[in-house]
Amino acid sequence: MNVFIQKRNVITGSSDWVVENENYDYHQEVARSSFADMLHDTERNRLYDDALKLAIEKIHARGEKAIVLDIGTGTGLLSMMAIRNGADKVTACEAFKPMSECALKIIDLNGFKNKIKVIPKRSTELTVGENNDLTERCNILVTEVFDTELIGEGALSTFKHAHEVLLTKDCIVIPSSATVYAQVVECPLVHKWNRMNDIYDGNECLLKIPESLRNCGGCAAVHDIQLNQLPIELVKTLVSPTAVLQFDWSGKTPFVFERSTILSLKAECDGIAQALFMWWDLKMDEEKKIVLSCAPFWAHPLLKNGKTVRIPWRDHWMQAVYYFPNEMEFSSGDELNLLSCHDEYSLWFNIKKNLKLEQKDYLNPVCTCGFHLFPRTRIGQINDKHKNNILMNTLKHNASEKVILIISNGFYLSLIACKLNASKIYIFENNPFSKRVMQDFIKYNDLKNVLLFDSIEALQIELPEKSIDLVLAEPYFVTSILPWDNLFFYYSIRKIHKRLKKNVQIYPRSAKVKAIAVCFDDLHKIRTPLINCEGFKMNDFDKLIEESSNISDDAVEVQPLWEYPGTALSKVAEVLNIDFTKNSLEVLENKGVFNIEWDQPCNGIAIWMEWFHDRRDNREDIIFTGPILPPIIGEKISWDMNSRQGVCLFPDKKVKCLNYTFKLDLINGSVNFEYH
Repeated sequence: MNVFIQKRNVITGSSDWVVENENYDYHQEVARSSFADMLHDTERNRLYDDALKLAIEKIHARGEKAIVLDIGTGTGLLSMMAIRNGADKVTACEAFKPMSECALKIIDLNGFKNKIKVIPKRSTELTVGENNDLTERCNILVTEVFDTELIGEGALSTFKHAHEVLLTKDCIVIPSSATVYAQVVECPLVHKWNRMNDIYDGNECLLKIPESLRNCGGCAAVHDIQLNQLPIELVKTLVSPTAVLQFDWSGKTPFVFERSTILSLKAECDGIAQALFMWWDLKMDEEKKIVLSCAPFWAHPLLKNGKTVRIPWRDHWMQAVYYFPNEMEFSSGDELNLLSCHDEYSLWFNIKKNLKLEQKDYLNPVCTCGFHLFPRTRIGQINDKHKNNILMNTLKHNASEKVILIISNGFYLSLIACKLNASKIYIFENNPFSKRVMQDFIKYNDLKNVLLFDSIEALQIELPEKSIDLVLAEPYFVTSILPWDNLFFYYSIRKIHKRLKKNVQIYPRSAKVKAIAVCFDDLHKIRTPLINCEGFKMNDFDKLIEESSNISDDAVEVQPLWEYPGTALSKVAEVLNIDFTKNSLEVLENKGVFNIEWDQPCNGIAIWMEWFHDRRDNREDIIFTGPILPPIIGEKISWDMNSRQGVCLFPDKKVKCLNYTFKLDLINGSVNFEYH
């Protein structure tokens, strides 16, 4: 049965009633789960299998039955591994009902229906005793309750409760322990995802950063990225990868939910400590011989001693970047004190030059200025030199004695128009956080003739007819997800077209939707059916994910493609051309074909926008959100690192061509992209 639900239309800014499946939220949660991603991680699966085999053999060697508890079973994979490795009794729990039901089907399909008990509960809700969930305590625990930050899914409380209530004193836990590693670096590229600098034109400062931003300690929220794709030549290491935190899951030591450690180290070279790279590993067995590492290639144990094996790719556990509350400059050999802290769910780090520490040095950084609430990619865009040069040149050539309308969120550079003798500046800023930061910029720089508005309706009331000489947008809006969502700026212009002069200048002048057929090295796996995993049939899981995805997912999702290598298989297709100087746009549609010109399977289509500030197709006047260099067929694509691109993912296809249709409806704010 279908029902009407209210959805925010990002392009129009309005709330629309749309028809959706009555279980839309349920299916969206299933489709968004990362179970498939984890199950494609062959190394993870095999190391868990090895650890289970070893644990079961140990229990049997003690003359005991191997009684296994699988917490968060998902598809039931680890439970089936336990039975295959000789476990005498297996109980699995899974609180996410769609998955617990799916696990029952998969376990039945693989012939283990009478050997594995599945309980649709959280582990903390399980009871032990006669006629309860567990008739006795278990002597083996196997679980995977980790995220990129290791403890973000509640691992500490899960293990603590299990040892107190569900496990025997001499149990074996898989994994047995974990180690968190840290690497202190100077990296200007990473720094631009966290801080903003004063804006200069030559030696002249046009805009100063408010003290509220300059003194803010930032945000401790984990910035998870694929460090393997970061250009290593841009990284200067002040402290090599070092073990900073240990977590014992075995129960042999107490579980501590809040903890801080200090390591007194020496700076290995001159540099500025701007950020910290973090990853972890799991010791799967008690002897710590079976190790699952999330390290980047330069620190990965599989690549030690000159080995050249391909390290495992995984997207559910990545590496992370943490930003220090204050950057510090060090000379080689200087004392560098690294603070590593955690609470029940998160990590944070700090650095000091000496051990004269205050209570505030241990605190989890909290953004007080509002700027750090932007996504990291947005902060990168604000610092993008190429983009800023285009926008600055547009203002320098057009701002003098003009009435200007700015339409974007967090377009702080636009305030330089005050220094360029603009007559008046109206800023449409409909996000409360970025508006607050904008107000700080205006006050700190003592800017006049600037008015802020948080709605188009307020603008319509304030602006006289035929008053605007220049409209400028980056464009960027906090609500935008897909590449074309930023067309909200053009929709806004059309609403106030009576306030624009006849000869108004609109920047960007035009935009193009572009796309290319790609063979991704790994990214497609997150949308590829399993069929079989470690010898177990996964048909019911594939069916569940496919059905839920068809109900809840759009054809196009967004990913930061610089993190996911892919080979160009076709020429770049110009899918759609949009001219913003025309006010008569309603519905634009185009059909085309990607001719596959490289002998590799196609498993994705990448889509992006390019924003043109000149009528000529001059790269110096184009704001790129896709490839930063023209793609070459058969070679890896270099993507803009400050944008997320649209992508359609599918299993490998050996095809000669892919046909597509793209339709943009500017009346209703809808976009439809189809391919076959």
